[in-house]
Amino acid sequence: MKKIGLISLVCWFFSPFCLMAQGVNEAKDSVNVEKVDIFNVLMKAMENQRQEVNKQIEKELAPGTEAPDFNYPDMKGKMYSLKDFKGKYVYIDVWATWCGPCCKEIPYLKELEKKMRKKKIVFVSLSCDENPSVWKEMVKKEKLGGIQLHMGRDMKFREAYGITAIPRFILLDKEGKIVNATMTRPSDPQTEKVFNALNGI
Repeated sequence: MKKIGLISLVCWFFSPFCLMAQGVNEAKDSVNVEKVDIFNVLMKAMENQRQEVNKQIEKELAPGTEAPDFNYPDMKGKMYSLKDFKGKYVYIDVWATWCGPCCKEIPYLKELEKKMRKKKIVFVSLSCDENPSVWKEMVKKEKLGGIQLHMGRDMKFREAYGITAIPRFILLDKEGKIVNATMTRPSDPQTEKVFNALNGI
C-alpha cells in the first residue's frame, strides 16, 4: 500500500472528528441556536481543512499513480481487494448509513449502475458504519447494488486516500491506478460523461 505521510498524519488526527461532526449534523435541528452557531463554525473550519488535504491528495495521488489497496468483507464475509477487479474500472463510494449527503446519492448511484451495467466498470461501496448490522439492514432495505463492503472503523483506507469527510468518490483504472482520487459524485452529470469517455470501457 502506498504511504502518503503528511496526508495520513492529518487524516489520522482530523478524520474521527470530521466523521463525528457529520453524524451530529443529522440531529442538529434539535439543538439550540447558540450550539448550531458553534457547530457551523466548527464545520467551516473542517471544510477549510478538507480543502487543504484535497490539495495534498492531488499531489500525492495524481492520475497514473498506484492506488492504495483495501481488504474488506461483503455481507457474507467474503473478502475483496483491488486485485479482484483487475481489468475493470473501479468507482469507489465511501459512505455511511447515518450520512445524509451519502444517502442522497443512492438513487443517482443506482441509475449510474443501471446505465453502465454492460460496461467494464465495477461499483464498490465501502461503508464506515461502526455497526455492521445497521449497514446490512440498509443494504437489504434499499436493495443496493454493486459490491457492498464493510470498512467499519478501520482507518487504513481513509488515511491512504486522505478522507476526512464523506461521501467520497474515487475512480481507478483497469490496472488499479488512480484516475481521479476526488472523483465527482453520481448526482453530478459530469460523472457519467467521464465514464463514457474512459478508454476501453
